[in-house]
Amino acid sequence: MVDIGQISILIALVVSIYCSVVSFLGAKFKSSELMLSARFGLYSVPMILLISIISIIYAFVTHDFSVLYVYENSNLSMPSAYTWVALYAGNAGSLLFITFLLSILSVCGILSIRNKLQYALPYTVGILSILLTFFIFVILVFANPFDRLDLVPVDGLGINPLLVHFGMFIHPPVQMTGLISVSIPFAIILGVVLSGKGSDDLWVDIGRVWGMISWTMLTIGLMLGSWWAYTILGWGGYWAWDPVENSGLMPWLAMTAFIHSIMVQKYRGMFRMWNVILVVIGFTLAQLGMFINRGGPVPSVHSFAASTLGWLFLFFMIATLISSVIIIVLFRKFLKSDRRLDSIISKESVFLAQNILFLLIAFFTLWGTIYPVFSESVSGETVTVGKPYFDLVNGPLFLGIIFLMSIGPIIPWRKASFNQLFDVLKMPGLGFVTCLFILFFSGIRNPLALIGFSICSLVIINLLQEWIRGIRLRHRGGEAYFIAFFKLLWANRPRYGGYIVHIGIVMFSVGVIGSSFYSSQKDFSMSPGDSNIFGGYNFKYINFTNENYSDRNESIAYFQVDSNGKPIGVLTPFRAFYPQFRIAATRGAINSTPKEDFYIVPSQFEDDGSGVFRVLINPMIWWMWVSAPVIIFGTLFSLFPGRKKSKKKSI
Repeated sequence: MVDIGQISILIALVVSIYCSVVSFLGAKFKSSELMLSARFGLYSVPMILLISIISIIYAFVTHDFSVLYVYENSNLSMPSAYTWVALYAGNAGSLLFITFLLSILSVCGILSIRNKLQYALPYTVGILSILLTFFIFVILVFANPFDRLDLVPVDGLGINPLLVHFGMFIHPPVQMTGLISVSIPFAIILGVVLSGKGSDDLWVDIGRVWGMISWTMLTIGLMLGSWWAYTILGWGGYWAWDPVENSGLMPWLAMTAFIHSIMVQKYRGMFRMWNVILVVIGFTLAQLGMFINRGGPVPSVHSFAASTLGWLFLFFMIATLISSVIIIVLFRKFLKSDRRLDSIISKESVFLAQNILFLLIAFFTLWGTIYPVFSESVSGETVTVGKPYFDLVNGPLFLGIIFLMSIGPIIPWRKASFNQLFDVLKMPGLGFVTCLFILFFSGIRNPLALIGFSICSLVIINLLQEWIRGIRLRHRGGEAYFIAFFKLLWANRPRYGGYIVHIGIVMFSVGVIGSSFYSSQKDFSMSPGDSNIFGGYNFKYINFTNENYSDRNESIAYFQVDSNGKPIGVLTPFRAFYPQFRIAATRGAINSTPKEDFYIVPSQFEDDGSGVFRVLINPMIWWMWVSAPVIIFGTLFSLFPGRKKSKKKSI
């Protein structure tokens, strides 16, 4: 099976090269036979790579330690269920998995445009084939999961114990899918540009759909990563601005800008070139994320071991960026907008301002992420940029985005007078001031927190105002209020699905603001039988157990917790030590409510059960996790297909 997997990778490389060359030749000579051949060749790549995936999984299941990758990422004691996790636990396997995902998404992307955008088809096939060729070449030459050992070991080294958790079945695949999925809108839109039909906005709807698909996968990946850090890794936080965390955030910011900006092109025929540039930026940042993940020079606790793979991805990123810029310059006359910006006070201006803020955050995050490389090259010392920098620079920009998000839905297209602006903002403005006073007299005195919470309330007030206005209009037409509400949503799913997403973003923002400004923590040295009070919680250390397993020593503490005299229950934080890997894993115990989380995590244990425990009170974190299904539902709702209508557009 190992040899079959090796051969299948080689065949996939040959097919991808063939598709790359033949597709562009077919476009140049207008040969339908060549274009069709390239397309069907691309269709075959997922099946060929699937053989490689099955082969490496078979090697894991049969404990074939003659395969270097299997030896490095599994052992005889590893639970068989984690064979799938071991597949992408290392560099070579994760690359194979990403390439397989790219091949599947490529086929889906081609199928989505084969009827509507036939003129872009050969170019899109060619671009996706080039991407596949690069990935498969890197696997075959530099990171082959089927490389063999000369001597066959009796047992393997084993998987990193921190990866042996159910969350590994979900988070890494989703995060990898999010990063690689940006390739699809990039290839489709660049294919349209190469065809010379950039001014034909037939691609807008397909580009929007694929942009939202990649945005959704990136969103889920970031959410799962935050949840993983908070609930599993046991350090009490959910975001540390680590380079690998940032590698998922930066393309998310660019794609967020794109899925908003594309709506201006759809309804107003504007921002055409700008949207192409945004997709190129998103794709470039996604490649940068892969560069960081592949062990580039940027220090991160999450990336794979340092290797030349990172530099290969960096060089390919530079090559694709330069190529994209050249294509945009050469075909710029086809990317001119139909209209110019009529007024600064307009919905289009709000979208543009949001875009600029998103890109500013991406730029400042990028600079903070790569600054250690520059500092080392200049001074010889690696200077890392910490959380305070990112919070200080990006926090106000995020608040600015939320503010624009609040006024965007209620400002008209084209142009609004100051009188119109006053009319649409007077009620929300009154609500904003009212919320500000209520929060102030409720004890919230931090200026940034006050402004942040009040801006969040402004978003909700404006969305409710829009909903109420729409429901009243339908009610005047004879519909009952209840029926009018659902018909209003269903009649314009992209718009109201976006509003639902905005509600989810507000919920998430409330959690971030509350936890950022009002979290508190304290360390306690305790022995079984001790009690302490912190933040209105009484917690008693009632018991301690210590168990030795074949791969770890596990210590569990049992705490009886009360909140203001009301019993919460028994919480069980634990700490495990893995001698083979010399790794300690701690997991906090959490009691979560909409108001706040009580979080307790052990720092260390002595033989008698005494230890140091860190207790954290994290306000409003619950809202962050609840926001995830709201955001996902809103996205899916906005993407739900409707009946085909005439192309008449109303503004």
